[in-house]
Amino acid sequence: MRLVWHGTASIEIVSESGRLLFDPFIPLKGSPVPVKLADFDGFTDIFVTHGHLDHILSIPDVARRNPEARIFCTQTPYYTLLKKGVAAEALRIVRFGDVLKVGDFTIRALHGKHAVLPKATPSRSARILASPARGNLPRILLAHLTSPENDECVFYVVEAGEKTVCLMGSMNLRGGVEYPTGADMLVLPYNGWEDCFPPAVGIIERLGPKRVALDHYDDTFPPLTAPVDLQPILDKYKGRVFAMELGKSVEV
Repeated sequence: MRLVWHGTASIEIVSESGRLLFDPFIPLKGSPVPVKLADFDGFTDIFVTHGHLDHILSIPDVARRNPEARIFCTQTPYYTLLKKGVAAEALRIVRFGDVLKVGDFTIRALHGKHAVLPKATPSRSARILASPARGNLPRILLAHLTSPENDECVFYVVEAGEKTVCLMGSMNLRGGVEYPTGADMLVLPYNGWEDCFPPAVGIIERLGPKRVALDHYDDTFPPLTAPVDLQPILDKYKGRVFAMELGKSVEV
């Protein structure tokens, strides 16, 4: 298998017989991340990890350009996408515990958990309101209000050949869920917490993956986002944890 990062949490997984796309998202105006809608052309199997705006806002546009695509998601984003104009025929509801076959991929859907988002503070609010990208705020607010997550974050386990990739929808795990350990690759969305380092260490120690690919650390929907400092986690796990590079292929 190979992985390709397309910014935010957008991950392409490629095998000998096909490819999967997770969470396609087009950065908003003012973002320095050069991802275009055309980058998501030609996909027939698209997976949604959860219903937040940075995971589903672009899917209606992607679906229009890929009319043959099947879009796999849990119940809440299913209804969100219906309201946003995605045809019911394109959508497939995923339930926790489901095992799906797509080409030579076996995909398991486990119940994940969303990161604990930082609380609003006067200094953070002042930074957001002073940003040149503050014009995005009405669109972001509307998308947030109409795109709930509803505790339906998916932890996907993707297998092909003899390789296993664990792909997290958000950087958190549930107690009581038996997640696979020792995967060949863990895709870890390094975002969503006030300080990402402690929860990331806890997850890596619990799951024990051979390698960890960091995504979602970029600035794609300003003014709410900013690049995340990766150095502490890279220093702790030298050679085992790495930051994915936009558009670059990584062998599993």
